[in-house]
Amino acid sequence: MAPLILALVLVVAGLATVYAAGRSIRRNRQILSARVNLVAQVSFEPLDRGARAARWAAAGDRLKRLLCFGMRSSWGVTSSGRTLLIYGLTAGVIAAAAAYLLLRAPAALALAVAAIFFLLVPRLVVTVEQGRSETAFTDLFPDAIDMIIRMIRAGLPVTAAIRTVGAEAAPPVKDVFAAVSDQVDIGIPLEDALVNAGQHVQLTDFRFFTVAVAMQHATGGNLATTLETLSEIIRKRRAMRLKARAVTAEVRMTAYVLAIIPFFVVGVLLAFSPNFLAPLVEDRRGNIVAAAALLMLTLGFLSMRQMMRSALRI
Repeated sequence: MAPLILALVLVVAGLATVYAAGRSIRRNRQILSARVNLVAQVSFEPLDRGARAARWAAAGDRLKRLLCFGMRSSWGVTSSGRTLLIYGLTAGVIAAAAAYLLLRAPAALALAVAAIFFLLVPRLVVTVEQGRSETAFTDLFPDAIDMIIRMIRAGLPVTAAIRTVGAEAAPPVKDVFAAVSDQVDIGIPLEDALVNAGQHVQLTDFRFFTVAVAMQHATGGNLATTLETLSEIIRKRRAMRLKARAVTAEVRMTAYVLAIIPFFVVGVLLAFSPNFLAPLVEDRRGNIVAAAALLMLTLGFLSMRQMMRSALRI
């Protein structure tokens, strides 16, 4: 009897030991798994998200460069590639629906119209944003030059003056000067940083500034007097541009009205007498006439716009 009881006690003790060991192993595995998950959530997942975000950003930059192809500069474009893609898709869908449902155009013509609007609308947005940034830069640039002149006359070096403008000026002047200051901080010579900025911005006034500062910094001289003369010239050129815009305001408005009138007439006819324009849509010869008319209207508007821009380019 005693050996049997002892055997039962040993068996129970062994089972208890095995159970305790198994429980300890499971607990250790749970702790290890929790730690691994914690490390993965903190380190690996953000890295994956960052990699995905970097890939999306790279794709957006490539799309933006594609849409900015042929432009003189694109540093002032603020819309991302994804935003421009959404603009293009929306414009293409609306144009295709209008051509296919309202004008009853063939499917191939509707797809062609959609492709044109898909490329044209983002390009128009990019051009408007770049022009707005260049106008803002030209308006604020003389004040930035005056700030540099005051700091140079106070005894500060030109690099410190550029760094201050990059920190305290208003955008987009602030962004351009901050980029120059960052290049100087990492060891790039001031002359090279200014040359890179001038090639990037592609504005005549700013390139004058970069050449003047680079030459004076390399050879010495009274930089404050040179910049003061440059600031005065920039302000006079801006005043002449504004005067030219005031003189050509009537001509520009006439050009816009002449460009809008044909589309207004077509819209009125579609609203009150849709069958009147049916041959332009249903007949192949009408399609050719409509395409030729649209092409000539576009060329005429672009010609007038180019002449006005050349008159305002002072």
